[in-house]
Formats: sequence, C-alpha cells, structure tokens
Amino acid sequence: MAKKLMFVAMLTATLSAGALSVHQLRTGTHAIVACGSPCTSGDICKRPCGCFFGLGGGTTGVCQPEGPPPSPTK
Repeated sequence: MAKKLMFVAMLTATLSAGALSVHQLRTGTHAIVACGSPCTSGDICKRPCGCFFGLGGGTTGVCQPEGPPPSPTK
C-alpha cells in the first residue's frame, strides 16, 4: 500500500511539474524596460512609464511617462 501511495505521489508531482513547464514555455517572458527605451507589447516598463505605440501601430513602442510623443511639425 505504501508503494502505491508513493508511486501516485511521484506521478502527480511529475505531471504537475510538466504542466507548469509547458505553461511557462507558452507564455512569453516579460522584460522590465527602462524609461526612454524601446519596448514591445510583452514588456513591462519601469514605473512611472508605460509602453506607448505610434499612431501607425506596429509591435514596438517607447517606454515613456506620458502618452505618445507629439506629432512631428513640418
């Protein structure tokens, strides 16, 4: 009986660790990015900054304390 209980406990631990590993591989890593640096949607900007993307969209933006920069003047 003790051997069966030990086997079930080890099997449960192995399956749990495997599921956790798969979950970590599927979710992207989040980097903490300094203010003024380029960022992506998966990054976390250091407070008080936020990742703001340009008006044209895209996957990269800039970490800055307030909204998007003003439009360039001609």
